[in-house]
Amino acid sequence: MIIVDDKLALEALGGRLDPSTPEPVATTWCFHYRLMRALRDETRWGALSGSVTTEARRVAADPPESRLRVLNPRLITDAAADLAVQYDLNLLAAELLAAARRHRAVVRLSAPNVGRRWPEVMAAEGIALVVV
Repeated sequence: MIIVDDKLALEALGGRLDPSTPEPVATTWCFHYRLMRALRDETRWGALSGSVTTEARRVAADPPESRLRVLNPRLITDAAADLAVQYDLNLLAAELLAAARRHRAVVRLSAPNVGRRWPEVMAAEGIALVVV
């Protein structure tokens, strides 16, 4: 499994994520929320919002699992809380790390979404990080 951020989740939904990746693509609830927030806010213009169609919003809200899985945060809440305390992480980072550990997943993030300490914490936890 590969866990992606909100920007790459949008790429996966559009069928534009690297097709050479045979593993399932997933995102965390926090990244999915950020994606949906960006798609719904018509007052903002950015990498995720822009001119998005109603159909794109509908697909993003309930993505087909063949394109993107949204991981259940309830399965990792306890582990995320432990990681947050251990490394002083915010919710987004703690959920991402806990999900990657639970699913033994590679994390693929767009460069602007990589937190300052995330590479060192992921390395300490044995999580592979790919920045694109």
